[in-house]
Amino acid sequence: MTREQVQSAISIGNPFSLLMADGKEYSVPHPDYISLPPKATYVIVYGDEGDFTVLPLLTMTGLRAAMAGSGVGPK
Repeated sequence: MTREQVQSAISIGNPFSLLMADGKEYSVPHPDYISLPPKATYVIVYGDEGDFTVLPLLTMTGLRAAMAGSGVGPK
C-alpha cells in the first residue's frame, strides 16, 4: 500500500479495514480513528478504549471498504 492509497480512503470518509500481510485486519470506522503522519512510513489506528496500533505501510496488503448503504462497517 502507498500513503496516497491510504490517504484516499481516509478522505472519502467511509469505514474501511486495513489488511495486513500476517492476515490481521484493522477496522477504521471513521477518519478520526486513523493518523497518517507527514512523511511517515506507517499509520496509527486507534481503538475505542484509547488503545492504538502502529502499522507499517510496507506490511499492508490492501484495504476493504464497507459496502455503500449497507449500514454495516467492515469486520
